[in-house]
Amino acid sequence: MRMKITLEINIECENINLMGLINQIKGLERECARQVINAIQEHELRRLCGERYERTGYQRCGHRTRTLTTSIGTLELKVARVRDKRTGRVFSPLEKVLGMPKRKIILGDVSLESIEQIHKLSYRKAVETVRQLSRSNLSKSTLWRRVQELDLGTEPRTDVDILLVDDTKVYSQEKRPFNYLQLVLGQNTERGEYSLQFAGVNEDWSEIRKKLESRLDLSKIYVVCDSDREINNAFQGVRGIQICHFHAVRYADYSLWTEGAPKNFRKKMRGILQSRLCILQNSVEHFWRDRDTERLTGRVEWFRQELDRWAERAEARGYSSAAGYVRRVRESLLTFAEAALRGDRVPYTNNREEREFRENAYRTKRIGARWSGDGLLQVSLCQLLSRLEEGVLNKVKEVYLGERGVLSYNVGLAGV
Repeated sequence: MRMKITLEINIECENINLMGLINQIKGLERECARQVINAIQEHELRRLCGERYERTGYQRCGHRTRTLTTSIGTLELKVARVRDKRTGRVFSPLEKVLGMPKRKIILGDVSLESIEQIHKLSYRKAVETVRQLSRSNLSKSTLWRRVQELDLGTEPRTDVDILLVDDTKVYSQEKRPFNYLQLVLGQNTERGEYSLQFAGVNEDWSEIRKKLESRLDLSKIYVVCDSDREINNAFQGVRGIQICHFHAVRYADYSLWTEGAPKNFRKKMRGILQSRLCILQNSVEHFWRDRDTERLTGRVEWFRQELDRWAERAEARGYSSAAGYVRRVRESLLTFAEAALRGDRVPYTNNREEREFRENAYRTKRIGARWSGDGLLQVSLCQLLSRLEEGVLNKVKEVYLGERGVLSYNVGLAGV
């Protein structure tokens, strides 16, 4: 259907200022929409039923009132009905031509506005915000249902050379006490861009690796993660595994604490480990400026010896668990330095992924909620896609709203 509609708008102003104008003109779009809908309905009625006393195959058959809640406010519409003389079927031409959903009071655009708030606010606050903006009566349960209806997913890129891998636990409303949100980010070091490679809940890391291998050649990719053994074991055979330095220091300190090490000793050993890691980090930064391979190679050997001394010192005091941990992850702590010698830039922390988890915690943990696996995944995908893959989220919105058609218009002063 293609048609042209001309509206006449008369506006009277008295002692108006800019803010008053903007505030009061908000209702104009709702009235324009109502008039355009009425014009489309009249056009369809004339096309089917013809002019008055004209004989056609259709006959007007009264109307019914429909109230629709939209993002521009509530629309009260008189929807005309038509009877097909041949079959006796009664239908609404307006509902058919505009694709108006049957028995739905709240339109999808209101839900979409709320969904766009989901990654920032709780369901309750998102509903309250949209109620204030659009004066709709969208409920929390309706918003929850619409979020579950979204077909959210990732469109992973294949041009990444780093994978940041981690998980976090969130309280569950199911039998298990926690749900584990798993996240894999991809990084293209040449362009400095991050992408969402995978997001899941309560999946096995070995299965996640298989999904990644279907798109990526992991033998050419470095993995940056914490000391989680399941993750480390699942990603054996990649080009290299880099243990996050910040996680390593915290875990070494935790190991000493579990073995009953005194506070002062733990503080001293933590400081020694931090200083050795910082020296190695600075050496790699210097290497990228002067390309002194011999000096960096010597620094790598020095670092190995220093970590051996750290482990021996902890072991001599009877803290074998902490000593064993440092020996186990020693080579993974200097992967980024050995990669630099090969000309590859590898981060020594997974800070970017931790930042995404912190943002997620504001939405999933700090509100005191318990989550189902599907609910946690959908809300997390809303958040992650809005921050990392805005283009994918825009495609989801287009699918959600369906075929919208094209509306063109121009506005000018009468007589000009």
